[in-house]
Amino acid sequence: MNYRRGDAFQANLDALFSFLSAAAAASSGFAMSTAGGAAPDQAYGLAQCRGDVSVSDCRACLNHTAHEMAAGGSACASRRNAMLVHEGCLLRYSNASFFGAPYNGDPIYEVANVQNNAAQPERFASRLSALLSSLKSKAAYGSLRMFAIGAVGHTPFVTIYGMARCTWDTAADDCNICLDIVVKTIPKCCSGKEGGRVFARSCLVRFEVYRFYNEETAEAAMAPALPPASGGGRVNGSDLSGSPRSTGQLTLPSRPPDDLLLLY
Repeated sequence: MNYRRGDAFQANLDALFSFLSAAAAASSGFAMSTAGGAAPDQAYGLAQCRGDVSVSDCRACLNHTAHEMAAGGSACASRRNAMLVHEGCLLRYSNASFFGAPYNGDPIYEVANVQNNAAQPERFASRLSALLSSLKSKAAYGSLRMFAIGAVGHTPFVTIYGMARCTWDTAADDCNICLDIVVKTIPKCCSGKEGGRVFARSCLVRFEVYRFYNEETAEAAMAPALPPASGGGRVNGSDLSGSPRSTGQLTLPSRPPDDLLLLY
C-alpha cells in the first residue's frame, strides 16, 4: 500500500530521514530509529555509510539519498517500503520493523563489469573466491563495523581488491549467512569479469581490479569486534555497550506537517 503526499506517514518519514542523516554521520556511520507512534503510519528507518567514508561525505551521501527517495517521480516516491544503495551509503525505510531480521531469501541484486574480461579467468576465479571467503569471515566475526576490505595478487600486474559488509543491525551469524549467499552468486553473474557487486538487503560484496576504497580509513574501520561490555544496555534509546551505533525513537506531536517539531 502506498502513502499519499501530505499524510501522517510522509511526515514521519521526513522526520526520520532528517534524524538518520545527522545521527549516522555523528556516530561512526550508522543509525536506526522509528518515527510516529502507531501503525500503519509509524516509519522505521536505517542509515549506514561505508566504513571508509568520511563524516562529511557520509552526511552528504545520506542527505542526497534521502532527497532522492522522497522526490516526487522517483521509484521510491509514495512507497511504504524502500531501500536505496549508493556507493558511499545506504538508506532503508518501512512501515514495519525490519531491524535485525535475518536474510530470508530476499531478492539479490547483481551488477557486473561487462566491459572488461579477466585474464586467465580460472585463476582469477580461484583467487577471487579465496579473497571473498576471507573477507566474509572478517566482516561477520572480526570487525566491529561488519566491514572488511582486502586484496590478492592475480598476475604480476593485476591485483584483485574486494570488500564485504553487512548492515550493523545484523547478527554475526546472519551476516555470515547473507554474505555466503551473495558470494556464491558471483559465478552466476560475474564469471570472467574484472569487477562486480552483489547485494541483498543486509549485506554486500564488491570486487574490482583497482582500489575503490580509501585504504587508510578502511583499515581503521576494520577494528576487531569487541566483547559486550558489562553493564551495557540501552538508555533512552541509545546503545551504550561500546558499539559505535546510534539508535533512537522519534516522537511526533499532533501538529500539522508545516509546524513539525521533533522530540528525541
